[in-house]
Amino acid sequence: MKSFGLNLVLSVALFGVAFPLYAAVPATYTNENFFTSEQDAPVTFTQAADGSFSGMTEGGKTFYQRPVVSDIHVHLHRFSIDEAHFYISSLGLILADSDTVALSIYLARAGYIEVV
Repeated sequence: MKSFGLNLVLSVALFGVAFPLYAAVPATYTNENFFTSEQDAPVTFTQAADGSFSGMTEGGKTFYQRPVVSDIHVHLHRFSIDEAHFYISSLGLILADSDTVALSIYLARAGYIEVV
């Protein structure tokens, strides 16, 4: 899946289609409230040469999506807005504290490493 496809997955996941809307848009998104809060709609998207994206929401929040790993076999991007962050991959969303942990989870899902 190319980064455009990941961005499409992100758009669907973030802005009301994949997640139910429970509460108003928070003053600050955190990992604790992101998936249970209303999602502020994006108004701009900009793609950089390195495959990363940035944008602004209707409420003035800046968000970023940057590749952690993007090659022929691994597609892993980190999405962040305010204090919240998670990982978007060709194998689904990954909640992790760091890029290394997210990559390990991705590789386990893909069957490249065995989890003991």
